[in-house]
Amino acid sequence: MMRIGILVCVALWAVPAVAAEDFRVMKLEQDMRNLERQVQSLEREVRMLVQRTRSAVSPPELPSSERESDVEQDRKWLSAASWNRIRTGMDELEVIEILGKPTAVRPAELQRRALLYTLEIGTTGFLTGSVIFENGRVVEIQRPALR
Repeated sequence: MMRIGILVCVALWAVPAVAAEDFRVMKLEQDMRNLERQVQSLEREVRMLVQRTRSAVSPPELPSSERESDVEQDRKWLSAASWNRIRTGMDELEVIEILGKPTAVRPAELQRRALLYTLEIGTTGFLTGSVIFENGRVVEIQRPALR
């Protein structure tokens, strides 16, 4: 008889514990659904912002002949012959006329400056070259590995 009493007490104690556990599980499931809705909403907002940014940043449409000449200008530095024309003592405008617009310009030191030419190759490689100026004149040329 004592055993039956203990079993009844344990059963009565377990029912609220199971009900409380079910409630916690339901609450967690509801929280998950709310979070999923928030993530979806944020993803939509990000997509809209990216589209707005792209449309705001995209350059005005140029005639195809102008676009082709711009691309040709930007690719002048990819010619070994162009790099062979660069000489120490040249000024920056002469270099830009020969190699085209640099990808970046970096001040190296107080009186030094560098024109950088870079092209990403695949996901891990870069083709780079640079021209270093001191007091406005070429002092160093680092040619890219072109053929």
